[in-house]
Amino acid sequence: MQANINEIMFQYPLRVKSVKLISDKGKKATWSVVTNAGTKILKKSPATQKRLLFLVQAIRHMQKNGAPIPAMVETRSGKDYAEDSSGNCYVLSDAVQGSSPTYGTEDLLAIMKELGRFHMASRGFTSNYTTNERVHLGGWAQSYERYIERLEGFKGMAKSSSEFQKLYLLHADNFINQGKEALKWIRSSYYTNWVNKVAAQKNLCHQDFAAANLIKTGKGLAVIDMDSLTYDLPARDLRKIFNKVMKKHGWSAAKATAMLRAYREVHPLSDEECQIVYADLLFPHLFYGIASKVFNKRSEWNPSVEVQKLKSFIAAESDRQKMLSSWPAIVRQS
Repeated sequence: MQANINEIMFQYPLRVKSVKLISDKGKKATWSVVTNAGTKILKKSPATQKRLLFLVQAIRHMQKNGAPIPAMVETRSGKDYAEDSSGNCYVLSDAVQGSSPTYGTEDLLAIMKELGRFHMASRGFTSNYTTNERVHLGGWAQSYERYIERLEGFKGMAKSSSEFQKLYLLHADNFINQGKEALKWIRSSYYTNWVNKVAAQKNLCHQDFAAANLIKTGKGLAVIDMDSLTYDLPARDLRKIFNKVMKKHGWSAAKATAMLRAYREVHPLSDEECQIVYADLLFPHLFYGIASKVFNKRSEWNPSVEVQKLKSFIAAESDRQKMLSSWPAIVRQS
C-alpha cells in the first residue's frame, strides 16, 4: 500500500513527510498525508475517470460560487487527479481542521443554512463531460413505482413465521398506501413545475449532506465527500437530512419548522415546492430501506437486530404522522 501511495504522491509537487491510512473500503480509501506544504487528504475515488471529471468540474464551479469545499491540489502536470498503474484515480485536497457538527439545535440550523448555500452555489453548472453525470431529475415517479412494487413483492416473500416477516406483513399495507399517496403529488404539476425550473437552473444535490460529511471549523462548516453529486430537486437532500435527524432524535414539528426555516432563509422555496418536500418525506423511504436489506439478504444485522430496527421504526410512526399532518403549519411558520 505504501509504495502505491508513493507512486501517487510523486505526481504532486510536494515532499511527503508521513502517510497515515484513515479508511480503506477497497474501491474507496482515504489517507492523511503530511507534506512540506501542510497536511493533505488523499482520496482514492470509486468513480470512473469520466465520472470523476464531472465531479471535479462541479467542485470547481461550487468553490467559485463560495461553497466551502476544501481546495484540490493539482498534479505537476496541472490535472485535478492522479492515477496509479492500475487506472485507479486519486484526488488530493487540503486537510480541514475541526470536528464533526452534531444535530443539536445550533449546529443543525447551521447545517440547514449551509445546505441552502450549497444548492445555490451549484446552480448553473454544466459539465464538459456528460457521459457519467447522474441525473435523478424528473425520475421520481418511476422510482416510487419501483419501490412500491418491491414492497408488494416482499409481502409475497414473507411466508415464514419469522418475527420480522410477521411484523412486515402487519404494517406493509399502511406504508404502501403512504407511498401511493406520495406518488399522487409527484404526478402533479407541483412536481413537474419544479423539475422544469431546476432543469433550467441546473441544481446539484450532495445526496449525503449529513454531520459525517461536514467539518465544523472556526469559519463555519466545510463540506466533504462529493462522490454522489447528482442533478435533482433540492428536496432530495432535504428529505435525506430530515429523515436522518428525525430517525435519530424524534419526529418533531417544532424541529421540522426550525430546520425548514433555516434552509428557506438562504434558499427560497415556494409553498408548492414545500409540498413536494412533504411528499418525499411521506414516501416510506426508511421502511423500504430496512425491508429491502432483509428480504434481499443484504442485511449485516442478526435476526434479533433486524426485528428491533423494524420495531423502533414502527414505534415512532405515530410521531412521524403527527409531524407530517402538521406540515401546512410548518410551511407557514418557516
